[in-house]
Amino acid sequence: MDQDSVTQRQHQRWQFMTSGVISLLILLLAIINREWLLAALSLIGTANPFWLFVALVIICVSYLISSQVFQVVLRTQGYRMSIGRTWAIALIAIIVSQSVPAGGVGSYAFLVRTFNRHGVPPAKSTLVASLEMISYTTAMLLIFVFSLIYLAGHRLVVTIRWLQFVELGLEVTLALVVIGGIVFVVTRREETLTHWVLPPYHFVARLLRQQWDGTWPRQFVSEFVRGRMEVARRWPDVALLVFFQLVALSGHSLAMLVILHSLGVTTNFAVVLTAFGIALITSTFNILPGGGGTVEAMLVAVLSLLGVGAAAVAATIVFRLMNFWLLMPVAAACYHWLIHAPIVIHEVPLKP
Repeated sequence: MDQDSVTQRQHQRWQFMTSGVISLLILLLAIINREWLLAALSLIGTANPFWLFVALVIICVSYLISSQVFQVVLRTQGYRMSIGRTWAIALIAIIVSQSVPAGGVGSYAFLVRTFNRHGVPPAKSTLVASLEMISYTTAMLLIFVFSLIYLAGHRLVVTIRWLQFVELGLEVTLALVVIGGIVFVVTRREETLTHWVLPPYHFVARLLRQQWDGTWPRQFVSEFVRGRMEVARRWPDVALLVFFQLVALSGHSLAMLVILHSLGVTTNFAVVLTAFGIALITSTFNILPGGGGTVEAMLVAVLSLLGVGAAAVAATIVFRLMNFWLLMPVAAACYHWLIHAPIVIHEVPLKP
């Protein structure tokens, strides 16, 4: 058997194992959070079904807007992919980032591998993933800043009980430390990054009793550094991508507003955007699958603080069901489709 056949069989085996892990993860998360899911299903019966459908459409469109980040970057690199594929890729990447510990790293690796498999060179695939991560993080921080300004403007920060304030302060501090740590790491020199990556790589190799020579991590770091330089050169494109991310995240907040309306609650968009911004920033450091209830807890806390009342719990459960749990099997199906469907990507002429 030649080397290409062996490599292909190993690749197919890894695909099968990955698909199985994703399926088991979905089942495990559903079992762990069955009380939340059952409560959400019971609450749907009390809401206006038309407005729930509208909220679901808004959420799907928000993921579609997120996928435009990939469309823009791919076109600047001379490639074009169908809207359906980029929507599926965006959905999987976001679900992965929320589902597993260090989900941002897993999402980044998934994006690089997927675009590389679809014919985009490794350096350009790294650029696409890097721009998505940078634009999303920037948009998230901007919404978080708005949340703090809104809370301070309504003099609600001082009304939080000291224990809640300390808890919120610790969560925000940890989130900022994580983000600061990411910024610190990605700005290091190529030699430093390679020195950091190789020890855990060789540790895994010894653990699995494999003879790995370290070529892959060196190549990955080199491609990442080239992509980082390209990002710095393309700051106007980054601004456009941040705009897309802001619109997409605002779309999810709009969906929450519509869900509250379906439950007979009247509030404004700034209130739900504030709650969503706080929930986003506190979820960045959570290591539990599916956020471990952090997103739900912060949404309920901030919405209640801003006068939504008891409906905050019902709206949050329904929102998370539609925004995350119902989309997990969809993401798994999309992943299966992406790794088995024929690879279709078109090259487009670049402007001189």
